[in-house]
Amino acid sequence: MKRTEGAAFVATLGALLAMTAASNDIMVPAQPIIARAFAMPEAAGATMVGMFSIGYGAGLVIWGPLSDRFGRLTPLYLATVGYILASAACALTDSFSVLVFGRFMQGFMGGVGPTLARAISRDLGGGTRTAQALSGATVVQGVAPVFAPLLASALLIFLDWRSVFWALAVLGLTVLMSVKLFVPETLPPEKRSAPSIGQTGREMRVLMVTPGFLYGTAMVMSVFFGYMALLGMGAAVTESVYELPPKWFGPVFTVNSVAYVLGAIVANRLAGRFGVSTIIKGGALTAGASGVFLLALSAMTPPLVVLWAGVVVYVFAFGTLLALCAARGLEPAGAIAGSAATIMGLAQTLFSAAGIFMAASLYDGSHRSLCWVMGASGVALFLIWSKGRKYL
Repeated sequence: MKRTEGAAFVATLGALLAMTAASNDIMVPAQPIIARAFAMPEAAGATMVGMFSIGYGAGLVIWGPLSDRFGRLTPLYLATVGYILASAACALTDSFSVLVFGRFMQGFMGGVGPTLARAISRDLGGGTRTAQALSGATVVQGVAPVFAPLLASALLIFLDWRSVFWALAVLGLTVLMSVKLFVPETLPPEKRSAPSIGQTGREMRVLMVTPGFLYGTAMVMSVFFGYMALLGMGAAVTESVYELPPKWFGPVFTVNSVAYVLGAIVANRLAGRFGVSTIIKGGALTAGASGVFLLALSAMTPPLVVLWAGVVVYVFAFGTLLALCAARGLEPAGAIAGSAATIMGLAQTLFSAAGIFMAASLYDGSHRSLCWVMGASGVALFLIWSKGRKYL
């Protein structure tokens, strides 16, 4: 019998959260190779991450409200099938334009995972239970950034770039089967709503002036702004500036992924003991310290190990903050958790795309644009926490 507890349920929530993370992380080692395969400049590789993020944001407008109206499972099934088909289309195309559009559709369909994982967690009642469910799922999600770049690097040694997209199709199929087996419907028919446009507008206006939602969402937006810059330009920086072969970026990026998992474990294990607010405070201080460090590195040309030390500390803070700030932000949402998760995810997506495109537009063949964007994000996280700590 399906239950809203247990390892299988939490692992499936983690897999849903990981759909977008895996879709981007697995692309990191492949981006320069794909750009060369289509005779495009290196920075064009970031376009595939950016278009995925834009598609993700567009999908959020659909999946959250649909799940409030029809329940959580029906949109999950439909969108996951669409994600599998989009992955197959990317693997089969010989056109860069079709590939970019396929990435948009991957994001559009794949956005259902994180959105409804958050909504399902909020359906559990809010408070510590929601925070622990999300942070536990985030630990599972951490498998994606650990193994996705390594898998891509291994695939690219023996196969061409198309194998990366076939791997994503397999991921979609695995998630679909896991949801079918382990996730119950957490929004029964009697709790579903089909509000009028006016009612929806009133509920959203109230939510949009609720400090807990605003500060939680702002933290999620800011932490993704810096992290997505790393996904979009990290490979280009290590390859062009430090002459690291693309096949070695996967192992290097795995160091970041381990830091992310450790941050998520800290959030999961210590939030119940010391309180969510205390752990968020620690994450914000860590993010601020890494931001100052990275901004300082932009004024010099550090060895790769020094640059990556600052990146790793930022990613550790990312893992610590993400689930807890999302849970804090969704706390006031109540019956409109799906729509609230949509707004949060849309804001996250817009800032993710902004981080990618800003790092790409500022890229001058050096490490500076990566340091500027990630450093500014780290400092912003500390400032947002300082302003809104009573609500976080």
